[in-house]
Amino acid sequence: MTSLSRQQFVDRVLVIIHKRFPLVKVARAAGASFSLQVNHQVISLENLYRVSRLHPDEIQRRVERWMTELLRADEGTPDRGGSFEQLRDRILPLVINTENQEITTASVISQPWMENLQISYAVDHDRTIAYVSHQQFSGWGVSLDVLHQAAMKNLINRSQGIEVHGVQDDDGSVSLVLFQTMDGYDASRILLPSLHERLKGRLGSPFVAGIPNRDIMVCFRNEPDLIRRTRYQIGADYRAMPHQITDQLLLVTADGIALYHPTKDQG
Repeated sequence: MTSLSRQQFVDRVLVIIHKRFPLVKVARAAGASFSLQVNHQVISLENLYRVSRLHPDEIQRRVERWMTELLRADEGTPDRGGSFEQLRDRILPLVINTENQEITTASVISQPWMENLQISYAVDHDRTIAYVSHQQFSGWGVSLDVLHQAAMKNLINRSQGIEVHGVQDDDGSVSLVLFQTMDGYDASRILLPSLHERLKGRLGSPFVAGIPNRDIMVCFRNEPDLIRRTRYQIGADYRAMPHQITDQLLLVTADGIALYHPTKDQG
């Protein structure tokens, strides 16, 4: 099956939802050409479209699964009224792009990290991730520092013992390390305070990292040829995959994370 245009895709999604979920109130969102209004909530189709382009023969199944997860998340709204103490063990950080069409920084709690990138926060569910809204955060009565510390503690605990995949050069040395657990927080692991210490023995210091989408982080040696090859794949993943973050490379140093600048950082 050939890929559908965005307009065709919206039409197809509406047909599937009307047939499979007849009780759901769904329509095109006013003023948002690539979004739907589902039960009074505006939902972007960007990520669903990207996934469907990768698997054009599975559109029906993926739209039904997407809609089912939206409804389950909506049923789980009692969490939105939960206190900070009730939910603190499930709060995690997420790196988002300020230009992301799926999530707007005006609608969720976030703080600046670096150019075009911010750190947001979400309550983790078994099958979904619910971003912390300004209203929810205000009701908790805690500071942003307290929220961030709780989220980072959970990310550190969740990341202990995870398996990473190393790619070796012809001489047997590791040139690239891949984080891809698919738990929704792989890219967020760029924030781990132990990342540099953990990988510098394999990749040298400083090393380079890419987080093209939410479900992958790749770290690799700061070597011009390797950077050129890997940058191309990171850019391709950023353009094609859902939950995109950035195609900009990052430099991981003992002092922290910075944007990668080829001339300066290779010198």
